[in-house]
Amino acid sequence: EDPLAFVSYVDAVSALSSAQAYKQLTLLMLRVSEGNRVLDVGCGTGEDARALAQVVGPRGWVVGIDNSRTMIEEATRRQNGLGAPVEFYVGDACQIAFPDGVFDACRADRVFQHLREPRKALSEMIRVTRRGGRIVVSDPDWGTFIVNSPDRDLTHRIVGFACDATTDGWMGRQLPGLFREVGLQEVQVRSSLVVIEEYDTAKEVLGIEWLARGAAQAGVITPGEAERWLRGLQEDHAAGRFICGLGGFAASGIKP
Repeated sequence: EDPLAFVSYVDAVSALSSAQAYKQLTLLMLRVSEGNRVLDVGCGTGEDARALAQVVGPRGWVVGIDNSRTMIEEATRRQNGLGAPVEFYVGDACQIAFPDGVFDACRADRVFQHLREPRKALSEMIRVTRRGGRIVVSDPDWGTFIVNSPDRDLTHRIVGFACDATTDGWMGRQLPGLFREVGLQEVQVRSSLVVIEEYDTAKEVLGIEWLARGAAQAGVITPGEAERWLRGLQEDHAAGRFICGLGGFAASGIKP
């Protein structure tokens, strides 16, 4: 709930080598080139928007929007003095404040899982993209959440809670079908897996302590089971056995 804590979370995700590879994949799928105009929906601290600005160059234009004013202020602060063609605005993915066909490419990363109307957001992304322009949406699929633990039954219950803790934990797997339903062409899908081998990183990035205790509060497990599970993971980390991961999917398509 703390916006500044979420800034720290975004930075922690970006620091993971497996997350960097996943981000690079989604950016390459956009196929942007010098002079392109690109929209980043749910831009966060603007890291990806700044990376895109390096590709489009001074003749291009990159815009990042996010519904969090804290994120936009942080993105703007990090942009100051860089001189790249990037602008950041507070905005709504389901009501994008730009005219039709303004952008050559449009992307959203880890956004749709939180939306109650993902189809509306995708339709808006299509609207502001020119004909022949490319759209890329990437999201985790919490049904792929993996944690190495000797207590499989307890882990299954916590993983199930994790999948239901966001608006749509299965969003990743639904992206290709959603792209085809709205009429995008040449739809392609790629997969990725973010792997974490350190307990503290998993606590910060995947929220394993919040998930275990949240499952207890929801009555999925007992508080005692939550603490026992977490102690087991800490012991596994000390013994070099700890590993967890989260898979995701990225879909791309062309506006006809």
